[in-house]
Amino acid sequence: MVGTDKKPLELPACAGAVGDLLAQLPARASTPAQALLQAAGVLTVCERAGQRPVGQIGSSAHGTAPAESSQVVLQHSALIDTLRWLLSDAPLRLQIEGLQQVAARGWCLPNSLLPLALDSGARSSMLRPAVVAVLGERGRWLARHHSAWRYAVASAETVSVEQRWQEGSLAQRVQILREERRIAPAAARERLQAALPDLPAKERLELLAELKAGLSDDDEPLLAALAQKDRGQEVRDLARSLLVQLPQSAATQAAVARLQACLHVSGTPSRWQIEPPQAVDPGWEERGTESSRTKQEGLGERAIWLYRVVRSVPLAWWQQYTGMDPKALLEWARQGDWQEALVRAWWAVLRVAPDAQWCHALLQHWPGRALPDQPAAVLALLPTAQREPYWMQTLQHIDAAKARSFNDVAQQVLHACAPGEHVSPALSQLLLQKLLLAHRRGYLLFSVDELCCVLHPTLLPLLRDAEALDRLVPPLSVPEAVSDKPLIYSLDKVLGRSQQVIAARCVLEQLPAAR
Repeated sequence: MVGTDKKPLELPACAGAVGDLLAQLPARASTPAQALLQAAGVLTVCERAGQRPVGQIGSSAHGTAPAESSQVVLQHSALIDTLRWLLSDAPLRLQIEGLQQVAARGWCLPNSLLPLALDSGARSSMLRPAVVAVLGERGRWLARHHSAWRYAVASAETVSVEQRWQEGSLAQRVQILREERRIAPAAARERLQAALPDLPAKERLELLAELKAGLSDDDEPLLAALAQKDRGQEVRDLARSLLVQLPQSAATQAAVARLQACLHVSGTPSRWQIEPPQAVDPGWEERGTESSRTKQEGLGERAIWLYRVVRSVPLAWWQQYTGMDPKALLEWARQGDWQEALVRAWWAVLRVAPDAQWCHALLQHWPGRALPDQPAAVLALLPTAQREPYWMQTLQHIDAAKARSFNDVAQQVLHACAPGEHVSPALSQLLLQKLLLAHRRGYLLFSVDELCCVLHPTLLPLLRDAEALDRLVPPLSVPEAVSDKPLIYSLDKVLGRSQQVIAARCVLEQLPAAR
């Protein structure tokens, strides 16, 4: 429409009623641009209405779609209807889980769902692996003929690994490096090392993180060079963190020596004492420990030096050298003058190499303001099953006055559970109880549909039966100040809008295996 206000509008000349209508548009429209759009609408409808069927459809330039040979096409109409709704309206978490279940049972999607599935994958990169797994041969053939669906084309059929590495997206390069790291660690390291000089900091950071898998002393030269010379602060920090996981590396050994000089035993009874370095050694940077001060750390000068040294030493060294377990070390730090520097340094090491014993110790003996992060960040390092006791404990203490805190627990649960993962029946029931309470108080700040996706499958039939649900989670009776008659809050009402999600999960749980 650019230029319609400067150049006279010239519409096509047509005979009959269509021509008469087009001739009237410029006078009726408020602007030339509007007249142009109205004319385009009229002509489009006429073009579609005027198409005539041909006697015989010629052969397609794309060839003929292959018959399925590796997977069985899903034929159950009820399951197909569920999957159609799933791909159109369900939460992304449930879409991924549903397609994963279809693939796990040996099915592929019917022809009628292939375009919908491919479009869904084009809109969401997180959904793509699940979509590709259920396309079958026909779906992959179809994907080759639409540019928006090219993500689904099997890599081996299109381009080589080298071409994908050079021309592909960051996600593709990460996947290539991850697979190669598992099979040939040295080759993966060499591939990364050759590519690093030409990559922006964000990509260097994501690709370098893949070296965590199979980390060995052979990686030390690359990590040491990045820790000292990379132009990105976050890349240097990650390289130093990975060097900490190599106890025999020169950087770690140098840091251990510096830390040992700060530790000594004194007093009656004897206990460990720690004194931060008095000055920065000129050789710190060369040996992998950063010496410059950053404003964001908010520590005093000597505390920063101590933080930098401690952050460069493995957690296991502390237990071996002092004979104290993580709980005792946290208590020891609390009683001293340098708690904040110590705890923050231990947390920096723990984030890169999670250790369950240290995580539990931090959660049970939280150091308060000494650690700026929240307990949820530590909890996120544990496997989902090990987080459940903490969630259960928090939920059990939630009452009407603390109903708002239910959102924090629910969000942690949703973040912890990957698509297809579910919490235990006990935690599921407790979540439903507190969900009713939070709803009554008007404090729900998340999607109930999402929560229904992570509940244990054994509870699903109960969620569709109002009487059974009332036995599981009794209705909440709350007297109102303006009336003697209490209002009844039932979980059945809260879950009313999520029944389609629950029904879809029930159908997917009953999906038979392909024969």
